[in-house]
Amino acid sequence: MKERFEKQLQSDFPFMQQNRDKKERNIYRKWGCECSSGWFELIYELCQRITNRYAEEGIPANEIDLEILQIKEKFGTLRFYYKFKGVSGELQAIDFLGVASLRFEPQNCEDNEAKKKLRHDISELVRGYEKRSAHICEYCGERGMFRMDMPWKKTLCDDCYNAYLRKYEEKTKS
Repeated sequence: MKERFEKQLQSDFPFMQQNRDKKERNIYRKWGCECSSGWFELIYELCQRITNRYAEEGIPANEIDLEILQIKEKFGTLRFYYKFKGVSGELQAIDFLGVASLRFEPQNCEDNEAKKKLRHDISELVRGYEKRSAHICEYCGERGMFRMDMPWKKTLCDDCYNAYLRKYEEKTKS
């Protein structure tokens, strides 16, 4: 993702901070978004909805207990992996190519009902935006289609799809 988009996410959402330190173990904080810029608006909107949901509970943006672990493209769609501070377990999902995806919902058995509801709502938001990514071109952000007839599964609009195929054909010829 373009640096200006990464900076915009960090500027507007405290939980989206990165540090790019070589010793950093958190993949997101070290590498940022590992997808193309076409999904910036989708990710931005998701972050805004997360912030709004916390605000409904009276939690300000700088106190959101969400820790981003990794944001990437996998099997053609967005993956937004996260955990809640103080909740054990970092396994987010199991993905099966072209078949299904199993998502886990981080919870803490000591949470009150309001916290459980908040965390469930965040999980639902993330799953919804991951599904939406299958209809948004990862490269340009226009309406796209999930493409399975390429070396890598991608969600691309017709223009980006054709450009990708031309580049791929040129590479394979040389």
